[in-house]
Amino acid sequence: MAVEKEIIVAVEFGSSKIRGVAGCKNIDGSVQVLDIEQVDARHCIRKGVVYNIDKTVMCLKHIVDKMENALDMRVRKVFVGIGGQSLRAKKNTVSRQFATKTVVSQELVDSLLKTNRNTVYAGYEILEVVPQEYHVGLDTTVDPVGVLSSQIDGTYLNIIAKTEIKEYILKCVEAVGLDVAGMFVAPMALAGCVLTDTEKRSGCALVDFGYGTTTVAVYKGNLLRHLAVIPLGGNNITQDLCSLQIDEDEAEGLKMKYGSAYSDLSSEELAKNLLVNNGRTIEERLLVDIVEAREEEILSNVAAQIRNSGYQDKLLAGIVISGAASNVKNLDKAASVRLHPDKTRFARIVPFALQAVHAEQVVKDGSLNTLLALMNEGNQNCVEPKVVVKEEVPEEVVEEKEIPQTAPSFVPVEETHKEVYEREEPKNKGGIWKKFKEKLVDLTKTVTEE
Repeated sequence: MAVEKEIIVAVEFGSSKIRGVAGCKNIDGSVQVLDIEQVDARHCIRKGVVYNIDKTVMCLKHIVDKMENALDMRVRKVFVGIGGQSLRAKKNTVSRQFATKTVVSQELVDSLLKTNRNTVYAGYEILEVVPQEYHVGLDTTVDPVGVLSSQIDGTYLNIIAKTEIKEYILKCVEAVGLDVAGMFVAPMALAGCVLTDTEKRSGCALVDFGYGTTTVAVYKGNLLRHLAVIPLGGNNITQDLCSLQIDEDEAEGLKMKYGSAYSDLSSEELAKNLLVNNGRTIEERLLVDIVEAREEEILSNVAAQIRNSGYQDKLLAGIVISGAASNVKNLDKAASVRLHPDKTRFARIVPFALQAVHAEQVVKDGSLNTLLALMNEGNQNCVEPKVVVKEEVPEEVVEEKEIPQTAPSFVPVEETHKEVYEREEPKNKGGIWKKFKEKLVDLTKTVTEE
């Protein structure tokens, strides 16, 4: 199979699953999803961070092998996303003063950015820098080039994460024999995909409810203004239910079927007993209270992060909710009560047109949003045709056996006759020959006497 289009491959290292996607971008802006593969990652990734490299490598290899079989191509490199508990935003300001008023040049702006990038955060690495505003004299602008001033202050939002997060991902990808085509900050890739230009300009908070974490990204004026990862997610609710002596899978099912992030029902309306394993029962009211309490805690932390951004009262586009753990019933009501947004919107699937080879793979519950966003950010081909190595069958060599040849004995004819004569001579020693010989002797004697 020849590569007719650029096939982009992206991998998301999530707390519950490692997912991989292969697809191509069409000229009309739509995206064709060729294959999606996923494996359980609960035993090797915690809070979005790789903690067991060997098991992560095995999971990643499984995904790549299945994808190569589905595509009938060889995967050479992948785009990956970085997220997890230690991901956060830190503001930093870099200043320059001049003896006289100076026209701000692009070289000066680049110099400020370079100085900011050299900022050291012990144990952390700067993954991305988002320039905010520049204070030039008494004015504030996002584009200071050409302005005359004796001082300039550049404000930057540095997206940082613990150094080992990037290091571990690189180790896992390289261990599978792949190259990293690019690394993206996962929440930023997601925001670039699911938020509209109007939402980013007017101001909104993107809240991504995940398995192990909840990520808050605040946008205003088309810029990322705040980013934080809360170490609480849907699995915390499930584990709370497990404390009722319920198996984890059963607890997850009960959460989705009966749980509610916000309930205004009376105890009488929730008086039903729910059947669980081993014939036991639990009160529906108890289950709902447990789910609601944990959701309230998560939303309270989300509200705190929005306040920390400084844009709490400036988010005209409200809240946009995404993620696999956002499917608990009445989460929108809970968000309205706890966060007081002007609007609440669910982003169940990416907004661009999707064409899927296997339609059943593209579920619309928010769980694939980050993965598809990472693929959409990719900009280069990641596969190549499989090289079929033909095994050379050795030619059968037929050994010619040498037939030993005896050198011919050439016997002179004379000697042959002589041999025959000598062999036959003894046979005639008696009989006629003897008489002839005797007569010859007698004749000789007679001649001699005469």
